[in-house]
Amino acid sequence: MDQVAEAAIDDVMRGAVHFGSGGGGDPYLGRQLLTAAVRRHGPVPLARPDELAPDTLVLPVVSGGTPHALLEKAHDAAEAETLLAAVEARAGRKCGAVLPVQLGSINVALPLVVAAELGLPCLDADLMRRTLPSIDLTLPRLAGHPVPPITVVGGAGVVAEFSSGAGTVLGELVRAVMPALGLVALISAYRLTAGDCTRLGVAGSVSECGRIGSALADVRPARPDGHEPYLRACGGRLACTGTVAEVVQHSADGWPRGVVSVQTPGGLVRIDFQNENLVLSQEGTVLTTVPDLIGVADAETGDLVQTVDLAVGQDVHVITSPVDDRWHTPEGLAMVGPHAFGYAVDPVGFDGASPAAGTR
Repeated sequence: MDQVAEAAIDDVMRGAVHFGSGGGGDPYLGRQLLTAAVRRHGPVPLARPDELAPDTLVLPVVSGGTPHALLEKAHDAAEAETLLAAVEARAGRKCGAVLPVQLGSINVALPLVVAAELGLPCLDADLMRRTLPSIDLTLPRLAGHPVPPITVVGGAGVVAEFSSGAGTVLGELVRAVMPALGLVALISAYRLTAGDCTRLGVAGSVSECGRIGSALADVRPARPDGHEPYLRACGGRLACTGTVAEVVQHSADGWPRGVVSVQTPGGLVRIDFQNENLVLSQEGTVLTTVPDLIGVADAETGDLVQTVDLAVGQDVHVITSPVDDRWHTPEGLAMVGPHAFGYAVDPVGFDGASPAAGTR
């Protein structure tokens, strides 16, 4: 894929929901924002990192905050221009492309929108290879690249910058300023060049969303093998089928957390989530854990459903699929395995393999 035209938006957004693993923001909002941007500015050009000069400074972009606040106050062109100006002023040179930080409905759409608004290409790449809940949980940081400088732009034009510090602490600080900024902000972090992205091996992300999204469009839920196009495309498997029995959500520690219970012929299946689905278990046996993907598809339509949108009585399929192997190394699991999110369980791969490769 060398551009995102209007005809490709539905596929890209469907694939982004896959990588959101139950989270990642509202796909409808992302689709609307991206469609409006493409109609204003034309198709968004995509560039692979190795197609740009290696020293080209790139602008990593992610939308931070709560999905509900973003519904009330979507990002606009002024925020994108403020973010670009702040990053270029700090770096002392121009940016040549926009870079998605993560894959998820909003955070695939927003970098494409920002690229359109700024007249820049968007790199066909990202820094997480899925959606994770904090800006410090990236492959560059796993490879030893510092998280700062971080630039945060709020809706009123307020700019907060964090120039140094440990990645985990900075992630907490970014969340700490969000209430004062209206619970939503446009954020950039990591000083990266196109050459850095080439060396990190993070290319092809937007195209991958389009490929998997196209396969999702071919799902025929009424047929016994109706999900095969999608399962082949993502390398995943159907873990179970059942009916949503309960959805419990809370956010006492600042994170939207909760549990989804699904009644299946084999017993009660539980999905623990914190933004994204993190642990899948059945009658006390862990079936799959983060970093692999745990998705839920509506059994009637075949569409992947955000966890917050699940309803009691809804018939669903639970689908698990793999992620970038680097998240399964001991160092990767220390950052994004179940223990990192407070779950006292060992990691289990998407195919039920326990422990996941390279965990001990």
